[in-house]
Amino acid sequence: MTTTATSTTSGLWTPIAIEAAKKFGISQREKLNDLGALDQTFGPIQIVGEPIDAADGTRNDDANTICTKVIHFQRHGQGYHNLICDMWREVGKPIDFDSTDPELNPVIRPEMVDPPLTELGRQQCILVREGCSRLSPELVIVSPLLRCIQTAKLSFRDHANTDKTPWVSHEGCREELGLLIGNKRRPVREIIEDHPEIDFGAIEHDEDDLWDAYGDRRETLLEKSARAYDFLQFVMERPESEIAICSHSAYLFTLLNAVMDIEDEDLRSWFLTGEVRSLRVTWAAHQGSFI
Repeated sequence: MTTTATSTTSGLWTPIAIEAAKKFGISQREKLNDLGALDQTFGPIQIVGEPIDAADGTRNDDANTICTKVIHFQRHGQGYHNLICDMWREVGKPIDFDSTDPELNPVIRPEMVDPPLTELGRQQCILVREGCSRLSPELVIVSPLLRCIQTAKLSFRDHANTDKTPWVSHEGCREELGLLIGNKRRPVREIIEDHPEIDFGAIEHDEDDLWDAYGDRRETLLEKSARAYDFLQFVMERPESEIAICSHSAYLFTLLNAVMDIEDEDLRSWFLTGEVRSLRVTWAAHQGSFI
């Protein structure tokens, strides 16, 4: 399943947002390439992603194959931080996401903590609900940030029976850490009050110690890649064979381009808000590795 074809004709994605996604994809791939991340190995396990309809299952016969799962990746719908950035772009105002000056970087304003979905973001998530209802996830994993929890609850509403399909939150699939207030979460105790049906047991700290540890700098692409690799090991070790994961654009782009081996260019491109992509993911030991 993918919502890419729908997204450009539904009227729920502005030309500004679509153009920004294209530019982000180009610039981030250049940065990953300059860092050597596109050719770097982050651990003893190779992780390969293929389109669902193109995979024939032959990798399961490889002696190095550990397991294969179907993963439905989703980027959250439009959040208020996305809206504000789009409004800046509409008036031609550049954004410097590395700046500590709120006049240059709106996402560092204190009001930006854990922003929710906009009404447009909600509609983007509702749009893909029908397609998600035809999927069969045995587990739903969400970033602990509010926009992802809201997105999953709207798009995967038909899989919300947690007695049948567990919902868990994991810090390994949240957006990049540090500096950007829009990527800082609330205390877990507060999130649980609003969403008691989700299992937050995998999150170690109540306060956002992970984000705080970076101070006034952003998590680097290599640091984010290593975190994404570790998260995919968590996914590999889960018993479920079909999993939905609701995450974030920069994180997903890094995961699909630097951490996973994916040949399909469309699968590796920058996600639009609310977009869902389904992949067949295979974990296999690198040649000569001992795991």
